[in-house]
Order: sequence, then C-alpha cells, then structure tokens
Amino acid sequence: MDPSGSLTLDQVTQSLINDVNILTDYLVSAGHPLPSTDRDTPIFTLPDDAPSSAHLARYRILDQAQSLLQLAAGPSEYLSYLQTDYQDIGCLRWLCQYGIFSLVPLQGAIGYADLAAQAKVSEVKLKSVVRMAITNGLFVEESPNNLAHSARSALLQTNPSFHDWASFSMDAGALCAFFMVDADRKWPDLVDTCHTAFNIACSTDLPFFKYIGENSERHRQFSGFMRAMTSGQDVHLNHLVNGWNWDKLGQALVVDLGGSTGHASIALARKFPDLTFIVEDLPEVIAGGPKYLASQEDAQSLRTRVSYKAHSFFDPQPVQDADVYFFRMVMHNWSDDDSVRILTHLVKILKPGACILIMDVVLPDPGTMPASKERLLRVRDLNMLQVFNNPERHIEGWKAIFSRVDKRLVVKEVGQSAGSVLSIIELSLED
Repeated sequence: MDPSGSLTLDQVTQSLINDVNILTDYLVSAGHPLPSTDRDTPIFTLPDDAPSSAHLARYRILDQAQSLLQLAAGPSEYLSYLQTDYQDIGCLRWLCQYGIFSLVPLQGAIGYADLAAQAKVSEVKLKSVVRMAITNGLFVEESPNNLAHSARSALLQTNPSFHDWASFSMDAGALCAFFMVDADRKWPDLVDTCHTAFNIACSTDLPFFKYIGENSERHRQFSGFMRAMTSGQDVHLNHLVNGWNWDKLGQALVVDLGGSTGHASIALARKFPDLTFIVEDLPEVIAGGPKYLASQEDAQSLRTRVSYKAHSFFDPQPVQDADVYFFRMVMHNWSDDDSVRILTHLVKILKPGACILIMDVVLPDPGTMPASKERLLRVRDLNMLQVFNNPERHIEGWKAIFSRVDKRLVVKEVGQSAGSVLSIIELSLED
C-alpha cells in the first residue's frame, strides 16, 4: 500500500486477496478450520501456536476490511455508520439485561412471541432490538419470526465469562466513554481516581477498585470480565510463556506481584519445571489462590512449586532472594507516583543478576503497527483515562518512571509477541 496513506479500492482489494491466501494456506496446513459463519465455527480464528506471519496477515485483513468499508461508504456516510456503533452497544446492553442469550435455545429456534413472554418484555421492542443485533452477527432468523443463535451469540450463552464481559462493558465501560466530556467539564484540573468519567457513569464518589469491592454483583461481573479478557488471544498467557527467555534462568525463584490467584505463575510453572513461584496479592485476593490451584488437573505436581503470600506491593518486599519479580497487567492501574513507590521497594532488595519484568501496554507511535491492533491499544488507553485518570504509557513514559526510581534502573529489552497487544519490559540494575 501507498505509505502516504492514499489508497484505492483496487489496491486494498489486491492486498486483501494476498493476505487471505496467506491466512488460508496456513490454516489448511495446520488442519485448523477456516473461518465461516457456521454456528460451530471456532471462537478463535488462529490457533495459539500460529506463526507471526499468520497473525500479521490476519491483522492486515482486518485493516483492509475496514478500509474497504470506508472507501465504499465515502466521507458523507461516516456519521451514518457511526450511528450503528452506539445502537449496537445499546442493543447488547438490552439483550444482557433481559437474559435473551440464555433464553434462546442452543439448538433449534424460538418464536419472538414465546421469547418475549419468557423475558417479560414487549415483543415489538424485542424484534427491533434483536433485528438490529442480527445485522452485527448476533443471532439469526432461521425462518420468519423464529430466532436462533449465531456463533457470536452462542458464545455469550455458553461462556459465562464472556457474558460478564459484555454486561460489565455495556453497563460501565460504554457509559464511561460517553461521560468523558462531562468529567472534563466538571473537574478540569483534578486527575485523581475519584474524579473520573467512571465516577459519573456509576454515580459514585469511590475510586474504581473500592467501588467494585463494595458491590458484589459488579465484583462478580468484573471477575468474569477479567477471566474472559485474559483468555483472549491478544492478551493470552502464551505471550508471557513464549515472549521471554525463561529458560535462561535455570533453577530460579520468581515472584508474581499482583498475581491474583496465580493463573500466570501456573502457566509458567507448567512449561518451566526448574522455576519456583511465589504469588503475591492482597489478603482477600490471595485467599482464593490455593483453591484455584487445587482445581487444576495437575495440581499435585504444581503444589510444590507455586505458593501464595499475602502482600501489598506498596509495602517493603518480604521476598528478597528472588531472581525475577514480575507484574502482568498491573502497573497500568497505577499513577506514575504510585508506580515509582512500587518499584522503589524492589530496587532496594534486588540482588545482583536479578531482574524486574513488566508485561503491560506500551503505546505505539501512530501508524507503526496494523490499525486494527493499534485500535485495541487506543481503547485500553482511553479506558484507563476514563476510569483512573491515568492513560496508558509510551516507552518514554515508562522510562521516565524508571529514571525516577533509580538512575541505575535501565531497560534491557522490550519485546512483543506477534498477536499480542502487551509488551514485556525487562529491567535490570547497572553499576
């Protein structure tokens, strides 16, 4: 494509054909089903171990599909198609609120009249909402007035975590985006975590995590949302397992800070039998760790190498002989000042040869990666801004934090796996 950004329908179409061939050839050779509109199509287009060439081809296809839409619509229809985005959001929220995904049978179909009666909603409204959702791939009408699941809608019935993601995002995330301008007008000079778009959207004076902790239903939804997010391919644990050279450590101790119930440490322990892990988090979070570990099929072999310790990373670090201290999707929740406090505790006890790993978002310069991938990072950037008044960071922002902690704390490496929206920053102390 023209690096100046000037594109034609023919150019985009030819590039699209080339990348579809690359993706299809790989899927066929790997024995993985081709993407289709079938009800039972795999929820992920690519298998976890797909090579970078396949991931990049898929991202380019997403870019090209968006470009074709923009070129075919022309500038005059930008606002027309923008309306479909917010109506899709409104419809998804409505469908979650009234339990429509669970009321439509996984096999067969249900008439609108019966569905409306079971959901206790107006049949007229139900038809309007569902038929809008159908245009975005949610549900299908197999015959007139009889509704059945599509692959997308079936996922929201069969996977509770994805349903929680939908509910939480529609009830909180979408409203945060809408109220961003209201928060800027109301608190133009305040950047703390109690004066955000989230506070307006949820009518609370509490910061996000305190609000979640005091609202049991929101906490349940948020937990499901996080489970679904971490199962997504762009933040999959495989990018942690395969994205850094863990083998070079040999026999080593790793501390997983803010590690929740230890899903990341467990994934690493399975792949690297020479590593031992201590998962640290707040007492109320870490309490669920042993139960989660016990639920794993290979719990017996993991129990000797994965342990749990109640600890706040704002306090001095009690484990002072570890070889690696790592944070996965943790630091972006905290301001620059808080991040400095967290890392300072580690630098004070970091033994020679030990390192700190941060797996988190590193924002790219505009246009330096596929637009479809960049858009996902920009979404995360705005989410953080709207909820915490703390946007995601470019590498310069990360380095500024490290410099404040200790001038000897340097970035040794920044890596990003193909298909991942997270980068791994390796830090070490240099004399």
